Amino acid sequence: MANKRNSKEIQRDTRLEIRMSKEEKELFYKYAENIGINPSRLARNILMMEAESLYNKKLLTPVLKAYIKYAEVTNNQEVLDRLKSD
Repeated sequence: MANKRNSKEIQRDTRLEIRMSKEEKELFYKYAENIGINPSRLARNILMMEAESLYNKKLLTPVLKAYIKYAEVTNNQEVLDRLKSD
């Protein structure tokens, strides 16, 4: 999602832990492997999509504010334009 024109690298040094059962974890990792994506990237993508869907429902929550800030920091104008048009 990061725009390559922006030379500023995103520092991803903050961790988020998700509690799930052993079976859920196995399914999640198997799904990530099947689609060929790193499980942590898959989780981050899902969280970002959920944040955007919250905006589409007109719920301005801290999660949504974080997603908007992320789009601004990464200079992702496509996402910002889409959020503004909704």
